[in-house]
Amino acid sequence: MSSPARWWLLSDLHLGMSDDDPRRPGRMLPEFLRREVPAASGPKQHVAFIGDTFELVGFAEDESLARLESILARHPETFSALKACAADGVQLHFVCGNHDVELARPSVAARLSALLSPGEPSQVRVHPWFLHVPHVLVAEHGHQHHALHRMPEVLRTAVNGTDELELPPLAAWNADPSRSRLSRARAVARACLASERAERRVRELAYDELLQTESLRLALDGVAVRDLARLSRFRTVSALPVAATRMVLAAAGRRIASEEAPAAAGRFARTLDAHGSGVAWYVSGHTHRALESELESCPTRYVNTGTWCSDVRGSGPDQTDRRAFPFAVVDVARDGATSGGLRYWRPDRG
Repeated sequence: MSSPARWWLLSDLHLGMSDDDPRRPGRMLPEFLRREVPAASGPKQHVAFIGDTFELVGFAEDESLARLESILARHPETFSALKACAADGVQLHFVCGNHDVELARPSVAARLSALLSPGEPSQVRVHPWFLHVPHVLVAEHGHQHHALHRMPEVLRTAVNGTDELELPPLAAWNADPSRSRLSRARAVARACLASERAERRVRELAYDELLQTESLRLALDGVAVRDLARLSRFRTVSALPVAATRMVLAAAGRRIASEEAPAAAGRFARTLDAHGSGVAWYVSGHTHRALESELESCPTRYVNTGTWCSDVRGSGPDQTDRRAFPFAVVDVARDGATSGGLRYWRPDRG
C-alpha cells in the first residue's frame, strides 16, 4: 500500500533581481499556491520546482547566499506564499537547473530551507540532480542532456560546495554580451575543453564514489545511478556545430523548434525500467515547451512543464494566451496507481 499524495510540478520561473517580465511569474505563483494548493490535511501535498526557479548561477558561495536572499526579498509575495505552504505541511522541492545550479551548494540549500521553513527545515528539499519518487515519478530539469548546457560534475558542488564547476558552452557565450564575438567564441572554445575534461573525470573512480552516495539519497541502485549519469555526454565535435547554429539563429531572432519528447527522456525511463525501478511519469522543463506525450518503447508518460516566464517556445495554449501557466499534477492513490498530466492554470478561471 502507498501513502496517498498529490504532486504539483512546475518549472522555469526565472525569478531574478527584477520583476519586469510581462507575465509576472513572481506575482502569479503566490496566487496559484494560495488558490490551488491546499494544506496537507489529507493526502500529502508536494510542490516541486523543476529547475530554473531562480537566476542563480556563476557566483561564488558568499555571493550566491546574498543573491538568494536578495531575490526572495525582491519577490516578497512569493516568499510569503512559499513560507505559508511549508507551514501548512506542504513539502517543497527544488530541483537544480542550469540557471540555479548554485542551489546545489550545501550552504545555499540550507539557507533556502531556513528562510522558507525556519521551524522545520526538512519541509524544503533541494535535489542537485533529479528528484525520484519510487515507482511514481522522476523529475529533472533536462539540461544535463543538452551539450550546450550540460554540467557533467554537478555532484561535486552538491557534496563539497566548491567552485570547481566550469560554465557550459552556451553560458560561456552569454556570460558577457558586451565582449567582442571573437572573445566570446574563445570563451566557448575554453568551455568545450573544460567540459571534455569534466566528462573524463565523471568516469573515474572518485566520481563513482559521489554517485554511490547520491544513490542512497535517491533510493536507487548504485549501478542504475551510474548508468543514468553516463546516459549523455558532452562531445566538442558534435557540440560546436550546434552552438554555431544556435548563435546564428539567436542573432536572427529565431529558435530551434521541437514538439516531441526528447530522446534522452526515453533513454532515462528505459534505463530505470532495465534496473527494475520503472516509474509512471518522467517530468522535465528547460525547453520552455509545455508538452505531454508517450515515450517510445516505454510505459512511462512524459511531461514537460514549460515556463511561467515570457519566453514561451511551444505551440500550446500558453503561446497564444499569456495568462495560461503550465504545470503538471500527479496523484498517487493508496494502491499505488497514479493519474494526472499536463495542466494549465489561468488566474481568472483557475
